[in-house]
Amino acid sequence: MKILHRQIIKEVGIIFLVTLASMLSLIVIGRMIDLRDLFVGQNIQVLHVIKSFFYLGPSFLSLVIPIACMLSIFLCFLRMSSDRELTALQTSGISIRSLVFSPLLFSMGAMCFTLYVTLHLTSWGIDNFRETAVEMVREQTEVTMQPGVFHRMVPGMAIYVHNRDPGTSELREVFIFDETVPEAPMTIVAPTGRMISDKEKGMLYFILDEGRIYRQDQEEHSLVSFGEYRLRLDLFGILGEAGLRDKRPEEMSWSELQAYKDDAEAGSRNYRLAKLETHKRFSLPLACLILGLFAVPLGLTLQGLGRNWGLLLAMSCFLAYYSLFTAVYGLGEAGTLNADLAMWIPNIFFLVMTLGGVYFYAQGREIDLGQVLRSIVPGSQKRDGDQDNNQQKLSSIRI
Repeated sequence: MKILHRQIIKEVGIIFLVTLASMLSLIVIGRMIDLRDLFVGQNIQVLHVIKSFFYLGPSFLSLVIPIACMLSIFLCFLRMSSDRELTALQTSGISIRSLVFSPLLFSMGAMCFTLYVTLHLTSWGIDNFRETAVEMVREQTEVTMQPGVFHRMVPGMAIYVHNRDPGTSELREVFIFDETVPEAPMTIVAPTGRMISDKEKGMLYFILDEGRIYRQDQEEHSLVSFGEYRLRLDLFGILGEAGLRDKRPEEMSWSELQAYKDDAEAGSRNYRLAKLETHKRFSLPLACLILGLFAVPLGLTLQGLGRNWGLLLAMSCFLAYYSLFTAVYGLGEAGTLNADLAMWIPNIFFLVMTLGGVYFYAQGREIDLGQVLRSIVPGSQKRDGDQDNNQQKLSSIRI
């Protein structure tokens, strides 16, 4: 039995890793396309791109792990069922119920890892991605700040530097035209200046020395001299639609989420979002266990189903779970459904289906979906009959 359990866990683990890597890569690539303002037209180093992929991954793991867990267990038991390995095990005196220990152990491991992802790893990845994004924009801004060229990297602002000291990075003869406030544009000139950045706040500061500010407010003109002036550039604003300015509840750590919920007004939308996110961080890990166990009776009872159809069926089951999950989340966000109950409805629904599947298989029943599909698809019975005749002829030739 130990050898059997090891082999099942090994096969399930291989399918799990392949599924996890494939789906995670596709989702992260899609997210990177959404962040095209950050990468398109920028001379970004390859190392920064790899780091961005790495840090974005954990934010999608909590959704990908349950489907990978269900899919790997389902395909493993579907193959064993289709190859009649389960029948061979039963004739050897091994109870099928004893095989449930392997997927149960694997699902519990996936559940624990998903719980670690939702409570810690997601916020860690998002925080590091924000720092990496700000660092990329800051480096790109400093690199592209070439002397003798007007720069428009910030909307509504033109920056000109006549010269730059390569050793100290000091800016000389700085000219800045700021029309971010259309009603009162201003021009800033200074003989010297420098740039510093604040990664935590996502700010880049131009510190100008001994300069002047020319401001036009409607028909009035004013002149102000200064000893030191700090011009603040919002790097998150430079990122455009990257959406990194404010943390959303799903990007917060557990302590930040609880503080966010305490600060929100009871009954408000922000409060409901915090409640939904709190329950989601426990319901998704539990989904690994429920969907993993759901795949066992599903794979055992569906005889005559090829791997391609099995993959399609497993994906359909997860799409049903995800659609239900999205629907109840939207109802909970709108206040139509109790936020404390919404995130648990998909798990309860699939738990009932899992118990029903276990009872169905315990009665010794099975579904031959291959035969069902052959009865639906026109002409498939004839082709299957011809194939059976060819196999019989081949067997007679071998004899």
